[in-house]
Amino acid sequence: MISPGVREDSDLSECFNGQNFYMLESLFLKRSYNLLFLLLIILSSLYSCNTTEGEPAYLGTEYFGHTPGKWVIYNVDSTVYDDFLGEVFHYNYQVMEVNAGFFIDSEGDESMRLERFWRPDQNENWRVKNVWSSKLIRSKALKTEENITYIKLAFPLGAGQGSTGNSWDGNAFNNKPAQVYRILSLHEPMEVGSKLFDSTATVMQKDFVTLIGEELQYEIFAKDVGMIFKRFIDLSKEVDGTIVRGVNYAYEITDFGMIEPE
Repeated sequence: MISPGVREDSDLSECFNGQNFYMLESLFLKRSYNLLFLLLIILSSLYSCNTTEGEPAYLGTEYFGHTPGKWVIYNVDSTVYDDFLGEVFHYNYQVMEVNAGFFIDSEGDESMRLERFWRPDQNENWRVKNVWSSKLIRSKALKTEENITYIKLAFPLGAGQGSTGNSWDGNAFNNKPAQVYRILSLHEPMEVGSKLFDSTATVMQKDFVTLIGEELQYEIFAKDVGMIFKRFIDLSKEVDGTIVRGVNYAYEITDFGMIEPE
């Protein structure tokens, strides 16, 4: 006796014959293909994480020398052409710049206090010159000199070399006209003064020469040291090349190190 609503085994077997069985088989295969496709995507993602595309991009921030306690001494050679007095003045002295520690600036950013000293020569005592500041923010290395902020480096540095090197507006954070800085060389060994550096970056800031003027500005940075050389030329000339007025100075590293913790 079979209860109402319950089919015999022969009737149940019909459900798995013909079209119904084909539909179940197709559904099973479709789900299998989907699972296989998902597995391939996961394996591909895991593989890509181990390739160079998954590695962090090189920035080059170590060229800025943004380490507390670091100090650098420069020999400074300066020539000033005074058209009012009709004289030429030559100056030679030393400047020491010390990374004196971090502080929070007026914009809420972590900045480095740069304490600067000068002396007539290495036999004299250091005298306080002024205080500047620097910071790393939004892939840029900023330095505030005499209350004017410049973008000294823009990261990543590895975007190119020569005329194709990465470039940026060095005056983007001040009120001066736009001035394009660009990388001329990168990761190059260089001898400056009596020091040999195995990896340097040269940044051209301005290179403009006419019959009546010359403007040349560039800085060279060494890995883990910061700026090791600076050239600044801004001269007005007569057509025959005679210098009328202007300034020509250079900063050249002579020593550097770290302040030992007390």
